[in-house]
Amino acid sequence: RLFHWFGALLILTAIALAFYAESLPRGTDAEVARAALVYSLHKTIGITSFATALGRICWALAQPKPATLFPARRLESWAAAITHWSLYAAMLIMPASGWLFHASTDGFAPILWPFGQSLPMVPKSTALAHLFRAIHGGSAKLLYVSIGLHVIGALKHALIDRDGTLARMLTGRPQAAATDTPEPNPAL
Repeated sequence: RLFHWFGALLILTAIALAFYAESLPRGTDAEVARAALVYSLHKTIGITSFATALGRICWALAQPKPATLFPARRLESWAAAITHWSLYAAMLIMPASGWLFHASTDGFAPILWPFGQSLPMVPKSTALAHLFRAIHGGSAKLLYVSIGLHVIGALKHALIDRDGTLARMLTGRPQAAATDTPEPNPAL
């Protein structure tokens, strides 16, 4: 749960900073400096989210997967799995491509960690920078769609199914597997 919620906080913060940085004016030296600071925060949080995503994925692979609450809903389970793996892919590809983009340029807005301005075997190259920037933009779209589907799924479980899926993510308490058929009424 810690990986999930900390990762979500990092990702949403990085997204907000990127949109904010894009909206900032860059006419004066002070405005450019302000934009550079916001981009530096965005990049630093992006690298932190990359490390967190790696940890999250390793944790997910090492732990037993929670049982589905509705085993008969195979299509729904398949859609949830696809959404999770597309989210994991975007959580790795987006910050990695941003880091590679940064490393392949002269590095406007430095990463605020003591490492990472340059990466081994990543030359300064306009062509590479364009490629990594395009990958960064494409993975952003994948990330936004995956987050949207993830949130819609969580809301469906909470508001429509009213099962224990969201409660399991909030409290950590495992829920018993549900079935698609209602429990028999003992009064009958």
